[in-house]
Amino acid sequence: MKREETMKLRNVALVTLLAGTAFASSALAAEPLKIWMRYGDNEKAVLEAFTKAFTEKTGIQLDVFLANLDFETRLARAAVGGTLPDVILNDATAMGQMNEMGILKEIDRASIEGGDKLLDVSWDSMRAPDGKYYGVPFSAQAFGLFVRKDWREKLGYPVPKTWDDLYELAKAFTTKDPDGNGKDDTYGYVMALSPTRGYASWFLSDLIWQSGGEFLASKNGGFASSLATPEVERAIGYARKMVCDGYAQPGAITSTTGETTPVFNSGQAGIYRSGPYHIAAFDKEPGKDKFEVISPPAGPAGVAELAEGTSAFITAGTQNEAAAKTFIAFLVSKEGQEIGMGSLSPNAQPIVRLSVNKDVNTGEVYKDPRWETFAQLYATSAHYFPQVPNWQPIRQMTADGFNAILSDCSSDIGAELKTLDETVDQELTRQNVLAND
Repeated sequence: MKREETMKLRNVALVTLLAGTAFASSALAAEPLKIWMRYGDNEKAVLEAFTKAFTEKTGIQLDVFLANLDFETRLARAAVGGTLPDVILNDATAMGQMNEMGILKEIDRASIEGGDKLLDVSWDSMRAPDGKYYGVPFSAQAFGLFVRKDWREKLGYPVPKTWDDLYELAKAFTTKDPDGNGKDDTYGYVMALSPTRGYASWFLSDLIWQSGGEFLASKNGGFASSLATPEVERAIGYARKMVCDGYAQPGAITSTTGETTPVFNSGQAGIYRSGPYHIAAFDKEPGKDKFEVISPPAGPAGVAELAEGTSAFITAGTQNEAAAKTFIAFLVSKEGQEIGMGSLSPNAQPIVRLSVNKDVNTGEVYKDPRWETFAQLYATSAHYFPQVPNWQPIRQMTADGFNAILSDCSSDIGAELKTLDETVDQELTRQNVLAND
């Protein structure tokens, strides 16, 4: 076995049971509570701090398994072999796929202590098409814009508030030599439009919602693709104009986030859509004093941005449901959220990015008002992708379709979206959730 895999398979901590702890009585499990987490060594310090605090408070031991790679494959094998853990911490978008596998226990919101403290938008991410909840959200992230403030102020442009403002700023960053080196070597909006892993769909989601569009329409207890609409056509047209007019970085059509991030932090372009996890990196390069974090400029339907997150899932076959709910209650509590954000280990990677708990002030915990900007965006205007049984194939096919449209500056956007609707509806039929007319 490779050393890396061995490290991932080891327990983060197995803390000795402490006698006399305040809550050790009813919640105590006969065996350690087994938890699988989609994390790696970068989060080790935060996880150890969290595990220690939880066990000291409850007396419940934790047996934690970490894996970043092949997580779903490992879950599938464990399901077949009857070796699933009690709790799974995984991406919110994985709920549908895990539910299709039949491994999740339904969650009664009222049964989770402190569940009433969670933001409604976070709970909505765990509501399945049948109206039931199969997980508890504990971490979120929203997407804003990183803008070269020094370039914007040098050129005399205001903070962009609308799509038109954003287009004009991208144009200025491309054509007006904002870095002052006398060369035509800067660009406006850094766009990740590759079909690889569905990036084009991920990137364009904000524009679709800002325009008033939706990927899917929910009706009659099912879903139908809703891409061939004036709203979605307007969003795709806006993105294509940015690309075809030359105000996106070269190669935007084939760029993933791994290729776009260096474009912004190296000073080649001045506008970048991303999450709060890039704040620390951009403080180093291009430099804290050179950029600002702003809300996404409003489209015709207002401000909107993609929300993503991580949730806790209780497995259907667990014999430790009470202990599992005690663990989740601590995870979403104010104390647990702040520990998960790194309050006890500030230099480590957090397991909670934006808190889903209304009582937590994200900016104060991180001691950075820019984090609070993202927290406010999440609380007021964030959208999750639709909770169909399996979003991944739909994300990929829409990314392929969007990329094809953006790659041809003269294509018929409406006609292409109509064809894409048919493709998505076929997938909804395969997942047995296509709405009846």
